[in-house]
Amino acid sequence: MQINRYTCTLSTRSRLPGRSSGDRRIYLVVATSGRAIAEALNASGHPVAVVDGFADMDTCEASVVSRKVSRTASGLNEKEAAGAIRQLQEEYCPKGLLYDAALESTPGLLEDLGACEIIGNTSEVLRRCRDPQIFFPTLDENSIRYPEVCFSQVRKDCHLWLRKNSRSTGGRGIAPCTRESGHDPSVYLQRKTEGLNFSLTFLADGTNIEVLGFNTLWHRACGPDRPYVYEGAVNRAELTQEQQGTALHYALLLTWEFRLVGLNSIDFILSDECVYVLEINPRIPATYELYETRKGHLIRAHMDACIHAKLARMSGERPLRAHAHVYAPEPVRVPACFDWPLWTADRPHPGEVIQEHEPVCSVFAGGKNMGQVHAMIRARMQKILHELVQDAHRASV
Repeated sequence: MQINRYTCTLSTRSRLPGRSSGDRRIYLVVATSGRAIAEALNASGHPVAVVDGFADMDTCEASVVSRKVSRTASGLNEKEAAGAIRQLQEEYCPKGLLYDAALESTPGLLEDLGACEIIGNTSEVLRRCRDPQIFFPTLDENSIRYPEVCFSQVRKDCHLWLRKNSRSTGGRGIAPCTRESGHDPSVYLQRKTEGLNFSLTFLADGTNIEVLGFNTLWHRACGPDRPYVYEGAVNRAELTQEQQGTALHYALLLTWEFRLVGLNSIDFILSDECVYVLEINPRIPATYELYETRKGHLIRAHMDACIHAKLARMSGERPLRAHAHVYAPEPVRVPACFDWPLWTADRPHPGEVIQEHEPVCSVFAGGKNMGQVHAMIRARMQKILHELVQDAHRASV
């Protein structure tokens, strides 16, 4: 099956006869990949429509309707996404819209939703958090540490700096600094800082936060111009109590400053035993699904925080979990009969062509300790790549 650039895929539930307009009030998910949010909403009893950049098999299974739009370095093609959202609004009159990183670079898509409620931070919050001319001065005002930034082109020692695009997500807008870098108001330079990358995932009600957990982040190079693309995470972090306390304090200050609601996260680097904030993710973060339950309790808590300013208490020890994205080492066509293991998700359709350095699927693992989980994740990533490439080569012979 060849997946077109703009595809509408209906699940069997949407084809059932006799559906009345009364039972078509669904929730709309707009995301780079909407599968995790759609599955959680489904588990909590809500039908879902999805606009995302993949419309993979799992997303189609979890949704009443799934629309695929083109992906860009900063999320989704704005014009295509706006058209898909408008059509789904007209057809389904959704109760509310939930989103991930896809809308950080296009917050205007949240401003023409009519009666559809935004279940997340407002477009104004997204703009303020992603504007480096607002974000970093806010850190200064709150005495929050961060690696040095520069808003003008450096003339020497370019190798000591990274070029960052505040409109990009998942590390795709981080590149080596060069003297030829042009001026762009969304681009800034940040001094390279050696250390370990972590994040803190939390719920917020505009004033207070409920911590879900600390995560160790993994990155990989997807070509020379994209050396820090997000690869995955494990929901544990080797941080001292003091370091955790510092990150928590920073998250609370930023929640108050930006009036954050629902699920959010902050990314930070630990360098010389000190916590330095890199960015805030004012939307449902990629690490969210490492904490979600089978019944969608966390997505309900997100909705309660956004709609009712009610902050749920998430008690109990979270199971040790990790996820990772598998990236194609070369262009590969998905075989018609590929046997996907149960520990995979975001599975592409048979016949779909995955380009080099593009995500193939996600893999998951759990275990007793971080070493065991990390080894299992790596082994599963290699297994998928080996079998997928091998099967694809056989099919082409």
